[in-house]
This record gives sequence, structure tokens and C-alpha cells, in this order.
Amino acid sequence: MEAFIFLAYELLASLLPCLAVFALLDLRPGCREWRGKILRMTLLLCFVLYLVAVYHFTGVGTLYDGLLYQWEIWSERINLFPFSRDIDPMGYVLNVLLFLPLGVLLPLVWRTWARAGKVLCLGAGFSLLIELSQLLNNRSTDVDDLILNTLGAFVGFLLYKGLTHGKRQTDHPPVPRLSPLWYIVITFAGRFFLFNDMGLARVLYGF
Repeated sequence: MEAFIFLAYELLASLLPCLAVFALLDLRPGCREWRGKILRMTLLLCFVLYLVAVYHFTGVGTLYDGLLYQWEIWSERINLFPFSRDIDPMGYVLNVLLFLPLGVLLPLVWRTWARAGKVLCLGAGFSLLIELSQLLNNRSTDVDDLILNTLGAFVGFLLYKGLTHGKRQTDHPPVPRLSPLWYIVITFAGRFFLFNDMGLARVLYGF
């Protein structure tokens, strides 16, 4: 039961602020036709849930982690030199697979993001955001993860291109070009400012 409460809290911390972004970007008067496109709304939900899952599995740092560790940064947990440490084939594969859905979902939800350069830039930026946040909770911050995550987003984009090659794509209603960036920033900010796992643990376990 406690595990369910933690997961629900973590999910809501990122999802609730996201509702405001959805209302501003995708329920504007000019996007009313959006409401009837169940498939597109489902894909957007998948994108947001994917972001939340990435935050969960990578253990991104929060404001409360920084306060807990008194903003101390351990240099031995930082690797700035590519592939200079022990080779971890399984870890490398998992890093690629983690970001593969990003490369597929971006062009599926937003047609204007069906460009390799855009996917690479957003994949790298998203991975960098995660790696920097991990300085707050003293997890490993590794340039290898940044490289492999970006590669995973690119592989996902190639998979998207392969699956949709020669197929007619349905037209998307006009939305702001930076929509996916806004969703990433708001879901991250929701978790950063609202998710306090140690605080909840104190309430549940009384310590």
C-alpha cells in the first residue's frame, strides 16, 4: 500500500502542472478540432507518462534532495570523460532503450519535430537536464549516459522513419513549435518542486 502511495504521489507531482500546459497549448480556441482526435490525445498522454517514467527510473534530483544533502556535490560521482570507466554493456543498452521512445513519440505527436536534428537536440537537452539534476541527490552524473541517451533518441527517430516510410500521415492541428519542450520543463518542474519522498516517508512511517 505504501509503495502505491509513493507512486501515486510521484505521478501526480508531474501530471497536475501538466494539465495547465495542456489547457494553454492544446485546448486553445484554434485547436478545438484537437478534442475529437482520440488517437492524438492518447499519444500525448503516452508522451507525458513516458517523461514521468524516465524521471522515476533515472531518479532525477529534486529541491528536497538538495536540501537534504545541503547542496553538496561529490566530484568522484561525476564523469566528464567519455567511456573512460569500466565498460557496462547492459547499462549502455538500457540507456539507449530508455530514450528510444522519445525519438518515436516526438514526431508522432508533433509533425514539426520530424527532423533528425531537432530530435537529437531535444534528446541531448533532456538527458543533460536529468544528469545535472542528479548532482542534487549524489547519484552518478556521467557523460556516457548523455551520449547513449542521445543515441537512443536518434535510434528511435530512425525507427519512426522506417515504420512511417511511404505512409500518408494525418494532418496535425497547429500548435506552438516548442510544445514538447514545455511539457518536459513543466513535468520536470512539478516533480522538482512538489515531490518530497522523504517528507512523505516521515508522514507514513513517523520518523
